[in-house]
Amino acid sequence: MTPRVTRIALAVLATVAALEWLFAARAYRAQLTPAIWQQAAEALAALPADEPVFLGTPWLAPSARQHLASLRNWASVAPPDLYGVPRFHVLGLAGSPHAGGWSDELQADLGELPPPTLEGTDTLGPFRLHHYRSTTGPISTDWLTTPSALQLRDAHGPCRLSAETWTCKQGRVAIQTLEVAYRPRRCLALALDDGATLELTHSRAQLGTLLRGHLGFADFNSRLRNDAPALLELFIDDAPAGRWTLTDNQGWAAFAIQTTPGSHAVRLRLTPLLGGSWTEQGYNASPRRTACLELRALTESPP
Repeated sequence: MTPRVTRIALAVLATVAALEWLFAARAYRAQLTPAIWQQAAEALAALPADEPVFLGTPWLAPSARQHLASLRNWASVAPPDLYGVPRFHVLGLAGSPHAGGWSDELQADLGELPPPTLEGTDTLGPFRLHHYRSTTGPISTDWLTTPSALQLRDAHGPCRLSAETWTCKQGRVAIQTLEVAYRPRRCLALALDDGATLELTHSRAQLGTLLRGHLGFADFNSRLRNDAPALLELFIDDAPAGRWTLTDNQGWAAFAIQTTPGSHAVRLRLTPLLGGSWTEQGYNASPRRTACLELRALTESPP
């Protein structure tokens, strides 16, 4: 297939997708009245604050998040996965191609967990609000919610923390929401010099039975121009516990180890070998590619 034919095929595919989205939006526009949005907002506001709500109809996201405050928090918009979420809710339109409002995004976030139990469904006009319970256990420690407990350092010494941003001699780290593999993810955003190694230490992390995290690379254009791997090393009480070499081809790549419950020192070492970009003029070390990292300690039942 020639490049010209490929471009034409992609253009046709994009046009068909846009038309499908437009027709679907028009079909539901008359049904999604202000009263319906208000009814949905009241139903979501009545749910427990610690139980996130996910959208089971992804193409509706811009309108839904405009009208429904419960869908704007990072736990709903940019979750790491469904681990550590014992109970959650899914709002979707009736007639969804997936039963129970389930979406491809939720299926991907399920990972190796067994399918959750559908406990009930509420009808809110054209919406269906589905209530799920999962077998996953609670989160003991989340690195993103305890930034002051983390100590970061590179080869030149400790990093300085200010307003959830660490400034290091060889880079910068901040808690942000970034695009990874075409989805938003909340994470520690790490922009490091080529070959630099960053250490992240939580000296008194309360561990459960599983330590689980993800690593990905942000920004579609950056990924196009750099597919260099990153080395991730994990230590528990200074003993090696895991080692992974991850690339952007793996998307939002999960890593996990079994752990002993209790208070432990956890140290992560991240070395993104090359952080720059390849262009027509050759390699350019700046701007740096951003790695996206999250880590949680959970209590999971044995399979």
